[in-house]
Amino acid sequence: MKSSLTFPLFLLATLPAVAAPGGTIQLSNRDQIGGELASIGKDRILWSSPLLEKPAPFLLNKVQELNLPTVVPESLANYDAVVSLTNGDALRGQLASVTDKAIELDTWYAGRITVNRPMVEAVRIEDRPKLLFRGPDSLEGWTQDESSEKSGKGWTFEGGAFQSHGGGAISRDVSLPDVCRIAFNLEWHSTLRTTLRFSADLTAKANPPNCYELGMQRRFVALRKRFPGAQQFVPGSQSVPEFSENEKARVEVCMDRKKGIFNLIVDGRSVVVWTDQNPNDAVTGGGIQFLTEDSNPVRISRIEVSAWDGVIEQQPEQEDLLGAEQQDNEAKEAKAKEAESGRMMLRNGDSMAGEVLSIQNGVMKVKTRFGEVDLPVSRLKNIALKPVEAEVPKIRDGDIRAWFPDGSRVVFRLDSATVDTLTGFSQNFGTATFKTSAFSRIEFNLYDPAFMELRGEKGW
Repeated sequence: MKSSLTFPLFLLATLPAVAAPGGTIQLSNRDQIGGELASIGKDRILWSSPLLEKPAPFLLNKVQELNLPTVVPESLANYDAVVSLTNGDALRGQLASVTDKAIELDTWYAGRITVNRPMVEAVRIEDRPKLLFRGPDSLEGWTQDESSEKSGKGWTFEGGAFQSHGGGAISRDVSLPDVCRIAFNLEWHSTLRTTLRFSADLTAKANPPNCYELGMQRRFVALRKRFPGAQQFVPGSQSVPEFSENEKARVEVCMDRKKGIFNLIVDGRSVVVWTDQNPNDAVTGGGIQFLTEDSNPVRISRIEVSAWDGVIEQQPEQEDLLGAEQQDNEAKEAKAKEAESGRMMLRNGDSMAGEVLSIQNGVMKVKTRFGEVDLPVSRLKNIALKPVEAEVPKIRDGDIRAWFPDGSRVVFRLDSATVDTLTGFSQNFGTATFKTSAFSRIEFNLYDPAFMELRGEKGW
């Protein structure tokens, strides 16, 4: 078996590059082979490639990950329920039921999944806008500034995310429209110092002459406009408590560039709405750029550009810049009050308290103190769950981590598999069978320190 594993890798050094049919297998020695999955078992993978005379077996204990093409079917649903779990996993689908014991979710990739309530951290409701761009899945298509390329201390792609290793910029033209939503996951250590440039003219790698610039420094954010011969701040600096309390956040910018409206949302909370009084005095482009100016590392993942209807769903609670301590205290009090009351937030900024009685055809029946109310699930931003003692699933030999194209993931012990399906067990949801085509990446050997280092997980 050892020779069957090493012989194809030896050939890689002498064979010409051949376009991969749709995927890659990455091994513990950092080799990668383009091809497609022929079969998968509990202890080995059979991989087909134009580089190989016939499908070759690879022991799973030598495989870092598979990168696979995905097939996401069209859906008539007008919302996604995102069930966030205590171990960092997330499952998307349409709600079938919500009780004190379990959350039932209807999914296209695994049928109905029943998630144990103690394993659920939160349930968010998201709309389903037209997706214009999603990434990253590699460095391909992205451009780094010359100083980063020369120093070798710029950005790398590790574990499904961009990671910075020093000051530098990474950019891509995503044909950004005038009206859209830009969203990404942001992680940092200690102090946050990074910048997002958007609607950027990327003719200059490091410093786009035309763009908007969202600066995130410590707990503060500010929006600046750059155009030839001038730079100016858009009024409305703001303190963001989430940036000082945590070391990760989901950041969204909803923009209508023609009208000069920019809404910043952090972890689902509307932070500030900026208004550019002269939005047409700059010639902007379709690029986005992430910039770091020092050695403090950041990670960027789950970048999405999608359509936006131009409606600001929730006005920020505070438009004026208060003292940072006062603002932090008010934000904490608001979060505590919301958690204590168990209120569900609506997309228009209102809230309601009640008990979910049933869910059918996208409509939720809620028992309130005023009586029963029928409410489309798509009008909600979250589902209020009764507090329970949280539980985290045990880690197990044979666990794999499967990533969806949107950057969310699910961990389960792989029990059996075919080319088309993966069947496994998790304390989160019991036994489930997933469609292999739902996953863009599948990681193996999750808890082996050597593989963790390969994936860039140490320190994050």
